[in-house]
Amino acid sequence: MKKSTLIVLAVAIALGAFVYFYDSKHNPKPASTEEPSKAAFSVKPAEISNLTIHQAGGIVSLSKKGSQWDLTQPVETLADQSAISGLVSDLTSLKIQRSFAPTDNLSKYGLADPKVKLEFQETNGSSHNIQFGDADFSNTAVYALIDGSKEIDMLPTSLLDDSEKPVSQLRDRSLIDLNGSQVAALTLKDASGDLTLTKGPAGWEITSPRKTLADSGAVDSLVSSLSNNKFTDVVSETPVDLAKYGLQHPAVALDLTTQDGKQLHLLLSKKDTNYYGRDPARPMIFRLDAPAYQAFDKKFFDLRDKSILQFDPSAVATVTLQNANGTVECSQGKDDQWSVVEPFADKGKQVQSWKILDPLQNIRATQIYDAPSAAILAHLKKPAIQVTLTDKSNKTTTVQISAASGNSVYIRTSAGPEVYEAATQILTDLGFKVSDLLI
Repeated sequence: MKKSTLIVLAVAIALGAFVYFYDSKHNPKPASTEEPSKAAFSVKPAEISNLTIHQAGGIVSLSKKGSQWDLTQPVETLADQSAISGLVSDLTSLKIQRSFAPTDNLSKYGLADPKVKLEFQETNGSSHNIQFGDADFSNTAVYALIDGSKEIDMLPTSLLDDSEKPVSQLRDRSLIDLNGSQVAALTLKDASGDLTLTKGPAGWEITSPRKTLADSGAVDSLVSSLSNNKFTDVVSETPVDLAKYGLQHPAVALDLTTQDGKQLHLLLSKKDTNYYGRDPARPMIFRLDAPAYQAFDKKFFDLRDKSILQFDPSAVATVTLQNANGTVECSQGKDDQWSVVEPFADKGKQVQSWKILDPLQNIRATQIYDAPSAAILAHLKKPAIQVTLTDKSNKTTTVQISAASGNSVYIRTSAGPEVYEAATQILTDLGFKVSDLLI
């Protein structure tokens, strides 16, 4: 590099350094005028024992017993634990965005006559209060007075939103006091009769009106609805005039037994376009929405097992399928490898056994005829498809599938007298040629 170039570069660096330090000294950056947020209270959720909310509609009082929150005013009942925990969490993590001394009458901020006042007590006896005024122009902060301070604090609106919730959203709205995983048996009573189910090691079973496997997924969903569904509001705090709500003779009654022998009950009704319910262990009558009611409006078919054939593929030794394209027989060898036994021309060739076994395992009945009529049985005199499974103990099970009848087929197995109605897709799934099975 030329000497003259080095001199120019050095001068430029020196000049830049001079400008930087001169500017820093004579034009310092202004300090931030934005106040850092600060905690409104130094309290933990477990240290709050009582809450009182003064709303436009009245006073709401809550008290904590152990780890449980109870509503004590305007009615004595269990509180919605999630809703109150959320309010307490917002309260204990509350940040003051900024504070200022009012220059005008408090009415300008909605604080001359606060619309909501929140009070709480700590386990050590200390008490605090917040008076809420109007929201600011951004509608994200609200003017407030904390513990009688002369300054106005700006707080996030989320705590005000929690404090303005009506009593119906602060009380426990469970249909029944139940942990669904503890249910061991249940009886469902409606206009169609009584249906009793019990839970065993392998899943749910219907024991009445006749013994058969239950659709465990459907029953688990029903039990889950008991635990998770909520009523919308309370129409009466006392069980008076049950006939007015259709509960003198309920449309649906559920009797439950838990694993420790506890008995629980839920009564439901439909009156005009409304749905009502009550848990006899509690005094109130509540309203619920249509989906919550329909979760329990189940019939025998809704809860029975709709699988047509149950088997363990690994226990199957051979499978024989007959359809319009002929007969194919396959056997299972070592390492779950399947090969052709018949037709002889393809003997020993490996096959994709899932193309036969999966459709049989996955098909579900759209209707089940426990005592099929002669007209239904006539469809099965000449089956369109027949499959025979032989397990490793030489036990055989035969499945016969009729030709299409409209959008359905009829299916009968040698495992029982029932005839199943199912979608015609099974005819496509099992209507292949031998070549379609080969690997």
